[in-house]
Amino acid sequence: MQKLKKQIRLLMEENDKLREELARAYGQASENIPAREGLKNLWDLYQQGFHICNVHFGRIRTTECLFCEAFWDREREGGR
Repeated sequence: MQKLKKQIRLLMEENDKLREELARAYGQASENIPAREGLKNLWDLYQQGFHICNVHFGRIRTTECLFCEAFWDREREGGR
Protein backbone atom coordinates (compact mmCIF):
# COMPACT_ATOMS: atom_id res chain seq x y z
CA MET A 1 0.00 0.00 0.00
CA GLN A 2 2.86 2.39 0.81
CA LYS A 3 4.41 1.74 -2.60
CA LEU A 4 1.14 2.60 -4.31
CA LYS A 5 0.76 5.81 -2.28
CA LYS A 6 4.31 6.84 -3.19
CA GLN A 7 3.65 6.13 -6.86
CA ILE A 8 0.46 8.22 -6.77
CA ARG A 9 2.31 11.11 -5.09
CA LEU A 10 5.07 11.00 -7.71
CA LEU A 11 2.54 10.99 -10.55
CA MET A 12 0.65 13.90 -9.02
CA GLU A 13 3.90 15.87 -8.72
CA GLU A 14 4.74 15.07 -12.33
CA ASN A 15 1.27 16.21 -13.47
CA ASP A 16 1.69 19.47 -11.57
CA LYS A 17 5.07 20.05 -13.19
CA LEU A 18 3.64 19.38 -16.66
CA ARG A 19 0.72 21.72 -16.03
CA GLU A 20 3.17 24.45 -15.00
CA GLU A 21 5.23 23.88 -18.15
CA LEU A 22 2.11 24.07 -20.32
CA ALA A 23 0.98 27.24 -18.61
CA ARG A 24 4.39 28.81 -19.20
CA ALA A 25 4.39 27.65 -22.82
CA TYR A 26 0.94 29.11 -23.50
CA GLY A 27 1.82 32.28 -21.62
CA GLN A 28 4.95 32.72 -23.72
CA ALA A 29 3.04 32.07 -26.94
CA SER A 30 0.69 34.92 -26.15
CA GLU A 31 3.70 37.24 -25.73
CA ASN A 32 4.61 36.77 -29.41
CA ILE A 33 7.54 34.43 -28.84
CA PRO A 34 8.60 33.12 -32.27
CA ALA A 35 6.97 29.84 -33.29
CA ARG A 36 10.37 28.16 -33.56
CA GLU A 37 10.92 28.60 -29.83
CA GLY A 38 7.58 26.89 -29.20
CA LEU A 39 8.76 23.99 -31.35
CA LYS A 40 11.98 23.87 -29.36
CA ASN A 41 9.92 23.57 -26.17
CA LEU A 42 7.94 20.70 -27.70
CA TRP A 43 11.16 19.03 -28.84
CA ASP A 44 12.55 19.33 -25.31
CA LEU A 45 9.42 17.67 -23.90
CA TYR A 46 9.68 14.93 -26.53
CA GLN A 47 13.34 14.35 -25.67
CA GLN A 48 12.40 14.09 -22.00
CA GLY A 49 10.17 11.15 -22.95
CA PHE A 50 6.73 12.76 -23.21
CA HIS A 51 4.18 12.61 -26.00
CA ILE A 52 3.71 15.86 -27.92
CA CYS A 53 0.93 14.63 -30.19
CA ASN A 54 -2.66 15.73 -29.68
CA VAL A 55 -3.73 12.15 -28.99
CA HIS A 56 -1.50 11.46 -25.95
CA PHE A 57 -0.07 14.90 -25.10
CA GLY A 58 1.86 14.99 -21.83
CA ARG A 59 1.81 11.25 -21.18
CA ILE A 60 5.08 9.39 -20.80
CA ARG A 61 6.20 7.62 -23.98
CA THR A 62 7.18 4.01 -23.53
CA THR A 63 7.73 3.39 -27.24
CA GLU A 64 7.92 5.45 -30.40
CA CYS A 65 4.61 7.08 -31.29
CA LEU A 66 3.34 7.33 -34.86
CA PHE A 67 1.33 10.45 -34.01
CA CYS A 68 4.35 12.25 -32.54
CA GLU A 69 6.47 11.17 -35.51
CA ALA A 70 3.81 12.44 -37.93
CA PHE A 71 3.88 15.80 -36.16
CA TRP A 72 7.65 16.10 -36.67
CA ASP A 73 7.33 14.97 -40.29
CA ARG A 74 4.82 17.78 -40.93
CA GLU A 75 7.15 20.31 -39.31
CA ARG A 76 10.08 19.16 -41.46
CA GLU A 77 7.92 19.56 -44.57
CA GLY A 78 7.17 23.16 -43.69
CA GLY A 79 4.31 23.04 -41.21
CA ARG A 80 1.53 22.00 -43.59
